Amino acid sequence: MNQLQMHSRADHNIRILFWATLFGSVNFLEPILTLFYFERGLSEAGVLWMTLCWCMAVLIFEVPTGAFADRYGAKASFLLGSFVGMLSTAVLFFADSLLLFCLANVLSGMAVTFFSGAEEALIYESLKEEQREGEMSGVMGKIQSAIYFPAIAATLFGAFWARDLAEDQFRLLILLGLAAQAVRLLLVLRIANPQQEDSFRDNPFQHVKNGLYVIKKTPDLIKLFLNFTVVFIPSVAVFGKFEQPYLNMAGLPVEWLGVLYAAGSAVALLIARRLDWLTERFSRVTLMQVTGIATFLMVLTATFVQNSLAAALTVYFVLRISRTIRYPLFSHLANGYIPSGSRATTLSLLSIADSLFDLLIIGGVALITTLGVGAASYSSMTVIFGVCALIILLGNLAPVRVAKEETRLQ
Repeated sequence: MNQLQMHSRADHNIRILFWATLFGSVNFLEPILTLFYFERGLSEAGVLWMTLCWCMAVLIFEVPTGAFADRYGAKASFLLGSFVGMLSTAVLFFADSLLLFCLANVLSGMAVTFFSGAEEALIYESLKEEQREGEMSGVMGKIQSAIYFPAIAATLFGAFWARDLAEDQFRLLILLGLAAQAVRLLLVLRIANPQQEDSFRDNPFQHVKNGLYVIKKTPDLIKLFLNFTVVFIPSVAVFGKFEQPYLNMAGLPVEWLGVLYAAGSAVALLIARRLDWLTERFSRVTLMQVTGIATFLMVLTATFVQNSLAAALTVYFVLRISRTIRYPLFSHLANGYIPSGSRATTLSLLSIADSLFDLLIIGGVALITTLGVGAASYSSMTVIFGVCALIILLGNLAPVRVAKEETRLQ
């Protein structure tokens, strides 16, 4: 195969994944999702149970789906993931009980695992064929930016259309989301597996063994993972749940939340598309450290300053920008440690560890809140934010280093 063909295949996969990510990210229910759950009869506790079901599904299916991707290729993994994702959305159309919502979240978590790891592995191997691995963070930033296009439109249209919280409004939004996922299914049919990926078709258990070996022999990869994950979970999975009441308490009217979220998505889109510009001027390690510290400072600010709209808006935008920058950088740095052949499985094993941290951190914060620790002196939100800030500080203590070479398999 000549260089032009190789170049065409790499860019072809990047282009297809961008559009597949865009359509797969369409969720018109997002700006009113919690209200939708309440209207369908769920309580606050029910929403938490759903979240735990999603985390457990990711925990259970990460390694099997990662091994599936390494064994049968990213394209097959994406096809199955797209189909399962459509099933999850279809269940939402009829869901009116905790059991059905838990089922929808289990299917959603399972669908995510078919893309988790396999997407990064496909891009890295496609670039590696042309010795373009250095472009990984920029490419992942551009692909990640795809989620912001539908986010801008969905937050505005979804909140406006379902302003009455009526059942027919909910169902139309679900059907529109299902149509977008069908387009994603058609797009991933056009993925072309890299030659390097096609050459590794070992037994799935061998891929798991290889992945465990890489993690065991690469302590710097573990430290990088801790720096990313222990900062991400409390700042997004926990703090993000209370972002709307925090902004409202600071003085932002509810009707302006959709506009703010659209503006935040637009800023994140701009940053993601210009990530190459940042990495050309600052090292990836420096950017990881700066955004990690900024995340800590913003959550700490939210802990002590809850009645200033200016402070709340600053917290919102800095956290959104930091989140946008950190994932592509982590993806680039992590893939530098992982050898070809079992890349998707290794990344899936890391995602399993991520799910365990999800359960530990989210469950721990929920337990502290339930027990009323600190409730005598502070509001529940203040306690939650304070615990999150402490966890983020601990995550920043894990050092970040650039891999000198890939870990060699036995």
